[in-house]
Amino acid sequence: DRVAIVCGNDRFFVLSYLAIIGIGAVAVPLNPMSPAHELERELAAVTASAVIVGAAAASVWADIDRTSVPSLRTVIVAEGELPADAVAIDALLEAEPVPIVDIEPDHLAVMMFTSGTAGPPKAAMISHRNLLANIEQSLSARDHSRADDVVYGVLPLFHIFGLNVVLGVSFTVGATVVLVQRFDPMTAVESIRQRRITIVPGAPPMWIAFAHFDELPADAFATVRLAFSGASRLAPVISERFEQRYGVSIREGYG
Repeated sequence: DRVAIVCGNDRFFVLSYLAIIGIGAVAVPLNPMSPAHELERELAAVTASAVIVGAAAASVWADIDRTSVPSLRTVIVAEGELPADAVAIDALLEAEPVPIVDIEPDHLAVMMFTSGTAGPPKAAMISHRNLLANIEQSLSARDHSRADDVVYGVLPLFHIFGLNVVLGVSFTVGATVVLVQRFDPMTAVESIRQRRITIVPGAPPMWIAFAHFDELPADAFATVRLAFSGASRLAPVISERFEQRYGVSIREGYG
């Protein structure tokens, strides 16, 4: 079964993701901010049999044409109003757990929509071996995540950078992840200081915002020992400006 997760960066996403791949099913993380017609196309493309809808996608889900996704049998609602044909996730969490399934390394784990060279995004097929290889590669770096780290988790979990480099690597080593729904530079720095964040993975727009936010104090990232940038190229002038202002170097190439 392909099970779609249409949630923001919250505990329901994490619980759903681990449960889906734990029973040997295929997780399909989708952008909860996508319009209804795009979600319909993606759900149909992967022949999703179930979907978990979070609060971030509740209003969009109300506009979904179920006839466009004939494979869909079960709708699970994480938060908010419960449609007549849906199941509350709380009821599933209170049920008797099912066993974790042992599967082969090449068993399909995730289908992740990603932009191709032309046309609409297509679902890349990612195996358990693929996920593990990426985690092992990340942990082979000289400086990497440790059990005592606190990781700032604002990168979207429907992107492989957030899903595996942030969540997968952190859980593998036993680190803590602070889940954040939306990025704002000022509130981000408040969280980083209050939660004593030690690792900040980010995409270039995040680092650009931090580098040019003159109101931030020089010690805003005093607790941070590792800063990663990925998903697209970061201009050297941004990383240089960031290091000069805050004393933290940005490592590029993750994700």
